[in-house]
Amino acid sequence: MVTGNGQEPRMILLRINETYWLYEGEEFLSPMLKGGGYFPTPVICYRFEDHLTLRAFVGAGRPMTDFWGINPDIVERLRRDEHLLESEPPLD
Repeated sequence: MVTGNGQEPRMILLRINETYWLYEGEEFLSPMLKGGGYFPTPVICYRFEDHLTLRAFVGAGRPMTDFWGINPDIVERLRRDEHLLESEPPLD
């Protein structure tokens, strides 16, 4: 599946400790939450040390209320099902 901009679809989560937000892939949110239907895998999860590094990545002008909060149990299911790729955020 290719999106309108020619890129493969993806889902990106942001994480600080055990708090998660959906950063990209809102159109696939329902299937991911239900654990059925199509959603792009692996779901990428960027880990942040603190709110300052997260804000630098997201941008100071964008409120966190713009993003869906994701229950840690959902993330644990993704991890258990081997649908989660945890990594450091890109440096650009």
